[in-house]
Amino acid sequence: MDKSKWIAVAVCLLLTAAAYIGSTGLFYTQFRPIRNYDLVAFAGSWIGLIYMMIRDAKKKD
Repeated sequence: MDKSKWIAVAVCLLLTAAAYIGSTGLFYTQFRPIRNYDLVAFAGSWIGLIYMMIRDAKKKD
């Protein structure tokens, strides 16, 4: 993986953490359980990132 892909993974990790904290109220208010809608959004974004990385890897071959 090149530098740009590592940056994409790091940004996706940061956005996932921020969305999780915002959705659950972790660290700043009473904790709320995570909703199924949020879990689907997290899974969708990570699956999309993995798909893009695999697709780009196959293009270079």
